[in-house]
Amino acid sequence: MEECRIRTVCFLILSFTIVLVASAGILKNYMNNSWAYAPLTLDDILKNYYIKIQDKSENDLEISSEVGQDSEGANQTGSDLTGQALSGEEGTNQTGSDLTGQALSGEEDSEDNNQTSTQATGESESNQNINQTIETQQQIQNNQTVNIQNNIQMKQKLEIAISEEEGEAPIPLEEQNRIESSDRVIVTQHKALTGPDCRTGNVLGGASNEEDLRVLSECQEATGIVMHTKKMDDGDYKFFLNLDEKFKFLANEKNNDKTDGFLVVEIVPPDQGKNGVILPKEGDRVHVWGAWVTDKPKGWHEIHPTWKVVNE
Repeated sequence: MEECRIRTVCFLILSFTIVLVASAGILKNYMNNSWAYAPLTLDDILKNYYIKIQDKSENDLEISSEVGQDSEGANQTGSDLTGQALSGEEGTNQTGSDLTGQALSGEEDSEDNNQTSTQATGESESNQNINQTIETQQQIQNNQTVNIQNNIQMKQKLEIAISEEEGEAPIPLEEQNRIESSDRVIVTQHKALTGPDCRTGNVLGGASNEEDLRVLSECQEATGIVMHTKKMDDGDYKFFLNLDEKFKFLANEKNNDKTDGFLVVEIVPPDQGKNGVILPKEGDRVHVWGAWVTDKPKGWHEIHPTWKVVNE
């Protein structure tokens, strides 16, 4: 049994040896035959791979160059288009700038025109104001001239009225009767004043033309501005009184016609120089007391005689 085992081991060793020898021969033959047909070494493989890569790179470079050229052309075209766009934008901007410049120039022209118009308007207004001032001054001068002329005419009229020229005809009898009828109504409606400023007895005493006077009120007061004065030939101091509003009723239509609406006031010689009796001058504001009468030949109303005259 042991011997069989040893034989088996020997057989296995021999078989293994034969296999090794056969394998070595086969390998040698293979190696000898593979020099011509052997595959490239690693270096060769790397070299070939590098060459291929280089060739491919060159091809890629050529393609890339072509693509680059195409890209450059495209870029050039894009640049041209961009340039054209920029040129268009520049042209547009230039046109816009030109238009803006024209607009600004137009605004400047408009400002100049407005300034010119403003200056012209200012000059026109100034000239208009000057003309208005001149016209106003001329109007004032004209009014002053008219007022002076009116005053002269009124003074002449008042001087004629106050002078009582001798030989002057009295108003017609018919007109005297009409005024007398109106006076009767006044007498019934008017109440005479009483008091220390009034006079008792014959209120017409001292009047040189007593027979021509019709008494409306034995005592009457009045206030106003002295308009015209004159010392008469019979000694009376005579003046016209521009009545205050509340005493306007003392004048009648003949006063309006002959004395410009002023009331006739006369201070007889016996009362001149008495205490409380002044002889006023034109422009004085006075307060007077006396007899309210109608001068029948003339038809107007008077305070005559006047026995108290004071300045207010």
